[in-house]
Amino acid sequence: MRTRVSGFIRRHRKILLAASAVIISSYLLLSFIFSELGVVKYITMKREYNRIQSDVSRLDTENKKLMEEVDALKTDPDSIEALARENLGLAKEGEIIYKFQGEDKDK
Repeated sequence: MRTRVSGFIRRHRKILLAASAVIISSYLLLSFIFSELGVVKYITMKREYNRIQSDVSRLDTENKKLMEEVDALKTDPDSIEALARENLGLAKEGEIIYKFQGEDKDK
């Protein structure tokens, strides 16, 4: 029995080595593509990174705009007056405020 198995191995050594190489290569390739740190995960993480970078950029721009507005409200009396007129409906002495129905506040 042992001689039959060893004889089979000797005769088909190249085929067995090739089959083993194909199986191992297939496993490594699939692991490279689909594992926890594989190509698919890398692509997903790269997309997420780009999305977060764009969010950070947008928030930085918004933050700079708000900081400029805060600075203007701290130092510029005209900005404070404009904000008080717009949000609180305040007016200078002797001014009359007209409010029209059906008109949007944003216009």
